[in-house]
Order: sequence, then structure tokens, then C-alpha cells
Amino acid sequence: MNHSDLPENPPIRTESGFLLIHKPEGMTSSDLVVVARKKLRLKKVGHTGTLDRAASGLMILPIGSCTSFSSVFLEKEKSYEAWVKPGESTDSGDKEGEILESLPKEQTAAWFQENQNLLKELFIQVPTWETQEAPDVSALKVNGRRRSDLFREGVALVPAVRKIRVYQFELGDFSAESIHFKIRVSAGTYIRKIVMDISDRVGFPLRLERLVRTSIGKIHLSQADSYENLLEGRVKIHPPEAILEFPTLEIPGTEVRNVLNGRKTKLEWIPPTEFLLVSPEGEILAWCKKEEHGIHELDYKYLRVFPKN
Repeated sequence: MNHSDLPENPPIRTESGFLLIHKPEGMTSSDLVVVARKKLRLKKVGHTGTLDRAASGLMILPIGSCTSFSSVFLEKEKSYEAWVKPGESTDSGDKEGEILESLPKEQTAAWFQENQNLLKELFIQVPTWETQEAPDVSALKVNGRRRSDLFREGVALVPAVRKIRVYQFELGDFSAESIHFKIRVSAGTYIRKIVMDISDRVGFPLRLERLVRTSIGKIHLSQADSYENLLEGRVKIHPPEAILEFPTLEIPGTEVRNVLNGRKTKLEWIPPTEFLLVSPEGEILAWCKKEEHGIHELDYKYLRVFPKN
């Protein structure tokens, strides 16, 4: 078949599942969604939480009916690998921001030689942190507008304090040229703000030079397709059962129509957590949740029913 025989506009694809993509530096999460939708001609693509423009790493993009599960990943633990540049600070904490202070290499090296033990101790204490103020330059909304936009307009912002947990922390290379660490944190933790806060505490400019998100929950960056593969249309669409961690209950084929019509079917056992009802062919029919204190075979509710396309 020559190129003239190919349809000019391939049909829009309506399948469901998840894309795992390694987002490159320099593009927003929304940019990646647009590229995925256009390159793969998908009808519906979402994302499961933003990743800073200056950062790279794992993005989970739900497609089709799986966009209903986007919120599931917002509360997942996330892991990162970070590289810090001593001697320079920005208003955002990374290289995308406006420079606040930039010191010559000689001055940075002299300060580091004298104060590296104090600085290292501050990094080592990171796992004990329990709260964090969201950075002023962030996508968090205040009355419908991004904090970053309000900050750049000179609007005084009320501190947005949140609880955080640091589950793992490993300090690597530590020099006047670069500081490297790996970290696993609770959802909503800003790694660049950790660096900004250490910079404030020690009284010396620091900023993120590079940040890579290496995992979301149990999904690891090694499972992701490259951005180049996405541009070439050579990516894997992962089935929901491979990505979601909900238990699944198979129902008889005779009950499929009832479920799709929103009528509950009797279950011999109801998982204590959220769960999925699937057909004998493995197709997800409904996302469910057990009723509080429920003990009977119908004591659950539908969070979402997935009608057939």
C-alpha cells in the first residue's frame, strides 16, 4: 500500500486504559496531554496530577472511561531524584524562576568549605519534617487563580500550610557543584520547596537544577514509554487492572446488563475497600464502594458505572 491509499484522517480512538509516559523537561503536564491526544487520536485523555515544567519523569495519563480514576492517583506516595545547584536561588526554587541571587563559583566554594557540615545536617533532618508551606510560585488555586500568577502580580498571599510525610530519604553526592538526593514523600509535597526552606534556614542560595519523578504509588518510571515513542505513536496502553490497585469481583454474564443499567447485583463478599465489578471477559463494569457498616450482599454503592461505548 502506498501513502496515497492511507486515510488522511484516521478515526478517533475510544479505547480505555492508561498511558505511562516519561515527561521531558520544558513542557507542562497539560502540554503532554495535548500531544498524547493528538498523536494517538484519542477521544479523551486526562492526567493524574501535575509535574512542574522544569521537572521530568513519570506521568500517568488515563484515557477513555479511565479518566474517572484520575483522582485515585492524587493521594499516592511519590518518589523523586533531585539535583541541587548551590550558589543560586530563584523565586520558584528551580531554574524556571526569576533569579534572586547568584554567587560566583569561588564564593560558593569558599562558603561550602566552611559550612558544609551545617548544610548536610539540614538535609539529613528532612525526614523529620511534618509540615510545609506551598511555594508562592505554584499551580495551587486561590479564588480560582493560580498562586504563581497572583504572586507575580504582587498580591500578598496567605501561607498555604499542609501536612507532609517523608518516607525515605537518601543523600548522595554532596559538593559545592551539586547536591544529589533521592526522596519518597506523601502526595502534595513540593521538592523544590524543601530546597528553598533549607536555603532559608542556612542563609545561602540553593535551587533545584534537575528533578525526576521516579514513581507514583507502585508504578515506576522504568515502566514508562519515552516521549519519543509517544511522538511516533509507539506506546503501550495499559489495561486498568494492570495499573489500578482495587480488588476485582467477577459477576455472571447474566448480571452484566443489570450492572450497566445501574441496578445492583447480589455479592457473596464485599471488599472492605473500593473495588471493581468486571464481566466474565474482564471488562470493567462499575467502580464500587462498600457502605459504611454494611453487612449484607447489597450494602455497597456505585461510584461510577461504565456503559459500553
